[in-house]
Amino acid sequence: MLSICSFAVGECKDPVKYQETFDTWKDCAIVALDTSIKYLEAIDDDTVNQFQLSTQYSCKLEDTI
Repeated sequence: MLSICSFAVGECKDPVKYQETFDTWKDCAIVALDTSIKYLEAIDDDTVNQFQLSTQYSCKLEDTI
């Protein structure tokens, strides 16, 4: 899950949930970080700086049978 957050106001948008699953924690973290960069690059500089935007992400392991 990945959320865009404003550290200026202390709020995050609803998280985006990935449809895909990842084989490892590292794979999940790399995709989350790459996606974070793309989101922030798509938003204009003034908005990112004014609202102090960044992302939060989490990866979780799923139990398999």
